[in-house]
Amino acid sequence: MVVWKITPEELIRLRESSLKCIRDGEIYQLRNDAKLRAVYTSQSYEEFKDIVNAAHLRSVTRSDKANVQTKNCLWNSAARE
Repeated sequence: MVVWKITPEELIRLRESSLKCIRDGEIYQLRNDAKLRAVYTSQSYEEFKDIVNAAHLRSVTRSDKANVQTKNCLWNSAARE
């Protein structure tokens, strides 16, 4: 009988790979739901594309604005340019 030894490095890689797969699945679901909604609500392809591309974003909450770590950050990175 062969005894398999799993190293800590392999466990770390497995965990990271599993978490990436879960996150990819969540993003896929969000984008797919956005596509199904955008098919009926968008007026042009550009609007459809924008809705799908922004599906994973969440709005900034009041607690995000009040958080000490994020209070003084630039929320609109396009304004910096």
